[in-house]
Amino acid sequence: MLNVNKDDSAVSPVIGVILLVAVTVALVALATVIVFDIGSDVSDTADATVQLTQSGDSIEANVIRNQNVASFSLQVDGTGSVATGDEFGTESGAGASAVASGLADGDTVTVVAELESGESEVLTSKEYRG
Repeated sequence: MLNVNKDDSAVSPVIGVILLVAVTVALVALATVIVFDIGSDVSDTADATVQLTQSGDSIEANVIRNQNVASFSLQVDGTGSVATGDEFGTESGAGASAVASGLADGDTVTVVAELESGESEVLTSKEYRG
């Protein structure tokens, strides 16, 4: 009969070395993030919901939800004009609105958010189809 000597003593040290290497890599990654301050310059994005509704020759913008936008502006690319509602350009909360009227086919109405940090961001736009 064949006598096979089975030696499993090397399995435990190999697993231990793998775990030590994994812990070392994780610690180096954490130290890199802390030392180089990675991720601190991430800017906020607009956290707001604005609905654009077409009616006749106009498009109305209504603020549905606003978390961090200081003001909204309505811009028209084309022949239309903007008749701004009372609250639309300043500290706008939910319910603020503005209307772009006298629009021609192909005019684009864009809602731009001015963030509290001073940055601007386009929220939504709609092309007028007459």
